[in-house]
Amino acid sequence: MHPHRPLLFFLSVTLFFPCTAATVQEKVLAPMLENTKKPAAAPSVYTNIGGIPVARSAYAQQMIKKYITQYTSSFGAKELYATLDEGEQYRLYVRQELQKRRMPSALEYLPVVESNYKPLAKSKSGARGIWQFMENSIAGFLKKNEWIDERLDPWLSTDAALTKLQDNYRMFGDWPLAIAAYNCGAGAMRRILKKAPQKTFWYIAEHGLLRDQSVQYVPKLLAISELATHATAYALVLPEESTHFADFDYIVLSRQIFLDRLESELRMGSGALAALNPALIKQCTPPEQDYALRLPAGMELSAHIAVNAIRDAEQARALVAHTVAKGDTLYALARTYKTTVAEICKESGIQQNEVLSIGKVLYIPVESAENN
Repeated sequence: MHPHRPLLFFLSVTLFFPCTAATVQEKVLAPMLENTKKPAAAPSVYTNIGGIPVARSAYAQQMIKKYITQYTSSFGAKELYATLDEGEQYRLYVRQELQKRRMPSALEYLPVVESNYKPLAKSKSGARGIWQFMENSIAGFLKKNEWIDERLDPWLSTDAALTKLQDNYRMFGDWPLAIAAYNCGAGAMRRILKKAPQKTFWYIAEHGLLRDQSVQYVPKLLAISELATHATAYALVLPEESTHFADFDYIVLSRQIFLDRLESELRMGSGALAALNPALIKQCTPPEQDYALRLPAGMELSAHIAVNAIRDAEQARALVAHTVAKGDTLYALARTYKTTVAEICKESGIQQNEVLSIGKVLYIPVESAENN
């Protein structure tokens, strides 16, 4: 075969069938070109980040670039990598819910700003969870009592936070304002905008009408979103992500179950259920009320069997609800009910050195009437 014949044939195809040849050339050259493509460069002007519009003003651009610089430093990049990696299982859920609600994708990174995606995070002011809810701001969104604090549950608090952000957006009609209002409060934002000649986040931030924490809040979020979405443009290495959203099963429990006991029955690792149900602050489900316990996917049937086994084992025992009165002590109650302090503490979810408050309900194990 003539060594140049393939080339001549290719050129002849080009001559007589230019459209076909172009297609052939694209197919032949595309893989080689793909490997030589340079990553997209960072924009000189940011106009929209993760579905959130950005003002072209020098102030807005400077604020975002300040945090771009911070998170592309050696320390900042390392911190961002760790936060995104450790919070992935929660971020994937946030991402899924944002898509369902058609909200800006940048909001996936708001818990990075709030808590570094740490479910048990607590601020100096008492805000808790990945979305940092204050106790006085959860009415109508989340529950808190002596047994549960739903602010600590990344999944429940995500639903609450996104609803709150949507409420803010309906109120202000602008995402930067809605996000800033999540930080400073919708009431405070309304008062600020009343005095502002221009009703935009960037105006009130630049002109000192907003407290500094809220001023930094929005550009920090936008910078993190930009970097997480276009890491290669900034020479950042970030963790590879799973595309599988977390799936769960649930079992509704109408009586108190201790998590370690259920873990043992299910042969799960210690703390596995607590990690899935961080709202259970006493490591047990609430007594005398229904509670939907979160389980790994595929374990609902096994959990039902395990719960029945635990109940069968405890049939010989019953619990008496005792309301603490003046003068009651754990030791005196143990003698009265012929049990131990340790058993009272276990069933009531308290510590042995805990001071009993009048009116508190304790659950005290006694012999079942069926065995008397």
